[in-house]
Amino acid sequence: MPVVLLAIILGLIQAATEFLPISSSAHLILARAALDFDVVDGLTFDVAVHLGTLMAIVVYFWGDLRALARGFLTSLSPKGNRSDPASLMAWYVIAACVPAGIVGYLFEADIEFYFRHPSVIVVTLIAGAFLFLWVEKRFNHAGEMHSLTLWQAVGIGAAQTLALIPGVSRSGITISVGMMFGLRRDQAARFSFLMASPLMLGAALKKGLDLVGQPLMPGELTALIVGIVTSAVAGWVVIRFLLSYLRKHGLYVFAYYRIALALAVLVFMLVNR
Repeated sequence: MPVVLLAIILGLIQAATEFLPISSSAHLILARAALDFDVVDGLTFDVAVHLGTLMAIVVYFWGDLRALARGFLTSLSPKGNRSDPASLMAWYVIAACVPAGIVGYLFEADIEFYFRHPSVIVVTLIAGAFLFLWVEKRFNHAGEMHSLTLWQAVGIGAAQTLALIPGVSRSGITISVGMMFGLRRDQAARFSFLMASPLMLGAALKKGLDLVGQPLMPGELTALIVGIVTSAVAGWVVIRFLLSYLRKHGLYVFAYYRIALALAVLVFMLVNR
């Protein structure tokens, strides 16, 4: 299969699964194994496609991010209104990033080593599916994003640390916990994406520093550029779709998809023992 086509496929998978609550890490692990993508090493391509999905968030939520930045700077001013909703939300987003930032920095390598296996993905996909079904049945979720308290924001951020385990899904776990705290599905997703932007930037910078000085061949550079552009454009489309979908529909279809994928992975494992 041509390199460009492989990069497009993986870029599309990254964009769709980064934002839909079905786990990007699980899909990328399985897709790389199935497509035998070895033109660019996994770390380098991960940085590229995550940069693309970060660009999608920045473009789609540019107005929100600009308001949060303005609110943050206002809160630092001696005469600033620290109770302004934008200022409070800016600090809530920052606070929500702290748990995942610390755990990711300290334990990401260990988690990658011990949990990056199809058997783990089967368990986490099914566990996430049942979490979605339970949250939909158990909790009343009709609140706006600005109804969050500081500790609820931190709670959503703490839940995000579980997404370091392949198959959990960062968007899935944070949307679910947001709904537990009473947020509407689309509002929980909105907070999830805003919270993701600084973390994705930090992760891209951290991984990017590991690649400083590493030479790239012409074919590798092409694959990276195609991956970035594909994940950015497709990511914007997926964000728009998901927010619109969640205004009218529940998480059920994603739960059933996760169960089906887990069963498919399990069958694959048993056949190829």
